[in-house]
Amino acid sequence: MSANTSLAQRVGLAFGAFYVAIGVIGFFVTGFSGFTAETGHELLGVAINPFHNIAHIGIGLILIIFAMQKNVPAAEGAVMGVGLFYIVAFVIGVYAPDNLTILSMHGSGDAENFNHIVNGVLLLTIGLLSSGQTQAAMRRQGLA
Repeated sequence: MSANTSLAQRVGLAFGAFYVAIGVIGFFVTGFSGFTAETGHELLGVAINPFHNIAHIGIGLILIIFAMQKNVPAAEGAVMGVGLFYIVAFVIGVYAPDNLTILSMHGSGDAENFNHIVNGVLLLTIGLLSSGQTQAAMRRQGLA
């Protein structure tokens, strides 16, 4: 990444790498059986199963792929999109706990819900801030 990378690109790359790492490490905890089962396995206090690991890897790869592109608005959109996704996952996890049992999650007391709301708000905010910075830079250059 060059010095001209946006806030969304830098944060997207860091969060993406973190989520891919968590997903890979999760397989050392869960193995590959009981793909959508409630395994009772935990990583950092969060209940996981192999499907949950795949979800983390997938989300991480989305962030990494868009962060590595030269298209800054795409990276900003990906960061905001993942942020919104996590906020929705928080709402579903709290208000419809039976809908996320496929990920080995259960209700409002689940630690992953806290992770979802914190990361969701953080990523959405960073995406919006980065987008504002991009628009301001374009205005200064007479491009917007």
